[in-house]
Amino acid sequence: MKISVYGDSFLIYVGKKFEKDGHTVLINQFSHDIDLLITNGISKMYIVYRYLKTIKKNGIKFINFILDVPPWRLDKNYPYNSILNNFRQNLYHFTHKNQLLYDWVNYYTPNPKKNKILNLFPIFFQKFFNTYATNQTTYLKNYRKLLTYSDLNLSISKFTQKLAKTYLKIDSNVCYPCVNSDLLLKIPKYKKKYDVINISRIVPQKHQDLIVKAAKKLGLKVVIIGPYHDRSIKLDCPHYFLFNQLEVFKKLSESSFYVDASEFEGFGRTPIEAAYLDKITIASDIYTHKEILGDYPIYFKKNDFEDLIEKMKDVIINGNFFLNNVEIKKKYSIQAFKKRILKYIESIFN
Repeated sequence: MKISVYGDSFLIYVGKKFEKDGHTVLINQFSHDIDLLITNGISKMYIVYRYLKTIKKNGIKFINFILDVPPWRLDKNYPYNSILNNFRQNLYHFTHKNQLLYDWVNYYTPNPKKNKILNLFPIFFQKFFNTYATNQTTYLKNYRKLLTYSDLNLSISKFTQKLAKTYLKIDSNVCYPCVNSDLLLKIPKYKKKYDVINISRIVPQKHQDLIVKAAKKLGLKVVIIGPYHDRSIKLDCPHYFLFNQLEVFKKLSESSFYVDASEFEGFGRTPIEAAYLDKITIASDIYTHKEILGDYPIYFKKNDFEDLIEKMKDVIINGNFFLNNVEIKKKYSIQAFKKRILKYIESIFN
């Protein structure tokens, strides 16, 4: 079978496994003679749109993984849901789903070798035609339309499945993804440098400020690893972004325990990575964490600072918690994910 995988993380991991089994696998590439296209998430939407006619004409099977549907982005009061931003998103959709229009839009770009006056037109042009916002139009219209073309839609959790049905009116099956288990099992135990670590995008929904505040109150060394998406959030601790996954896992190994204070997750990958490195995880008691992680973590009440403090104290004082991480490692390995997705692939070819 010839498979094209458009995405990152778990699709690339499993794609390499398919390749070892004798399949031809294209990673983030398209070919007219593929049998199957698999994508994950909204970020690859316009690549698929530009190949959609070929996909339909050549009878290529199409599987789309739905990662999440953030409800706040669909709220009419969300800043990017203004009339202007929804208009811009419609314009962006129109120009980016067609290859010729896409090339035309991206032809007029600012030239750093030219002065500001000569760059005024391309700057204005790009702002008008190339402004992308993940808002109501993106999800409820553009992304939903693409999902209707799929032979199969797969949600990465029951929670995501419910959101896709509630907001997008899209039916999907649940297929839990994996972490990079092959790499994680090779990570050695490094000397401890930090007590607490969190690895995630720095945005309000992740509540890294709560983690830092709790760690500081207890006199613990804390580090945050992730891209700074919201500069209004101030973190009084070391924080930076690492591109290399091996370096991220090394930092995780250098820390005593992991804390995840998120109030929204489509799946929640990093606590599973922490489980692979035999780390205790303290996690907010949101639905997704309980669905995905089961009884592995120590749960605290979502957004409850005092309860987070108490759970951190428990870990510090009673450090020898029984780590119930055996099932987590089995369930979210690359091999286990490969078995899950193969059943769905077989179902659309039979």
